[in-house]
Amino acid sequence: MTALAAPLGISYNHLEKKAAENLSGILTTLFIIFAIGGLTGTWMASGTVPAIIYHGMNIMSAKFFLPTSLLLCSVVSVATGTSWGTLGTMGVALIGIGAGLGIPAGMTAGAAICGAWFGDKISPLSDTTNFTAAIVGAPLSTHIKHMMYTTGPSYAVTLALFSVLGLRISQSSVLDASLIQATQEGIASTFKLGLPVLFPIIVVLVLLLMRKNPTMALLAGSLTGILVAIFYQGSPSAAAFNCLYNGFNREFDNAFLTSLLNRGGITSMLSTSMTIIFCVGIGGMMKEMGVIHVIVKQLAKLIRSTGSLILISEIIGYISQMLSGSHYFADVMLQSTMLDIYKEKRLKPENLSRLMEDCNTIGGTMIPWSSTALYIVGTIGVSFTEYLPYIFLCYLTPLMGLICGFTGWGIAHYKDDEIIPE
Repeated sequence: MTALAAPLGISYNHLEKKAAENLSGILTTLFIIFAIGGLTGTWMASGTVPAIIYHGMNIMSAKFFLPTSLLLCSVVSVATGTSWGTLGTMGVALIGIGAGLGIPAGMTAGAAICGAWFGDKISPLSDTTNFTAAIVGAPLSTHIKHMMYTTGPSYAVTLALFSVLGLRISQSSVLDASLIQATQEGIASTFKLGLPVLFPIIVVLVLLLMRKNPTMALLAGSLTGILVAIFYQGSPSAAAFNCLYNGFNREFDNAFLTSLLNRGGITSMLSTSMTIIFCVGIGGMMKEMGVIHVIVKQLAKLIRSTGSLILISEIIGYISQMLSGSHYFADVMLQSTMLDIYKEKRLKPENLSRLMEDCNTIGGTMIPWSSTALYIVGTIGVSFTEYLPYIFLCYLTPLMGLICGFTGWGIAHYKDDEIIPE
């Protein structure tokens, strides 16, 4: 990087400073990552996630498991506004349930990811929803309504695809009754499964619905999980608090249960966080060197119509996230380079904020080195190549955006007598 910057007259110290400035924008993301790691570990110790797995294996069938997983994660994510929190709790539980039902882990992960990121896109509690609307100057309610043109049809098709996939897989999947029985017996013999195990979930939901800081809500959920583990499950205090940092760790006679439940903890997120820090830091250096602006300038020359504007904007969004690993960075790049062009075309800002959500918010799931994909793989233990073919919503939504751009459907214009804000 230094060798490339030297001919431009940029010193390494200056690049290092710009990398640090870029990293300052993802501190909140890193706090949330560590908080979710702690949450996962304590919710294992409290019996919260094991209880969901236990009861889920009783009520779910292979035929309807995938669409149910999609809907369940959608509801939780809309209610909480956090895709990462949804995946770290419900996603982990669904992976376990799906394994017992004979559902491939990649399919289960795909359904959970689509549901979690659907909620992240449209929930008024989501940080990305508020962030994208704010940086382009679009009212939050207008931004959310405008996303329905692309997200609504895409979600309907995604639900239909998972329904068909569920019907097909149920005919070929082998229900491992012995695995389900052994898993449930192992959970029931280790944890109490009464009402107190739901307290951590209730605490997080209430705090998020009250619009409290997401990191604080997750930490409160972790603390509640620790208290439930100590006073309800009978866990030693030191062991319960250790789950926050090092994750849940217990040997079970059932090897599957051991691999399923032994996870979480702040330390489990260290490798993910280090990779994110590296990618975002490099992204800051590349931005300072003008690499991204050169690409944007060349692509902007290709804009001829609203459709081509949407297409170029999507390409810029994906390239920005591929180079930086951060969807927030991609959002800022689109805002700084494309917002004025949208205004020149008399297109309202909600068109651009919607595109940011359609490509950047969910686009990270398709970029293996992005903070989003790294978190997914690190949290649910399913490889990138396993879940990639099944994240239908992430493919369909930007495609629907292109359809809107080239047909004019769902595109908001300023009226002739309407003054365009500066």
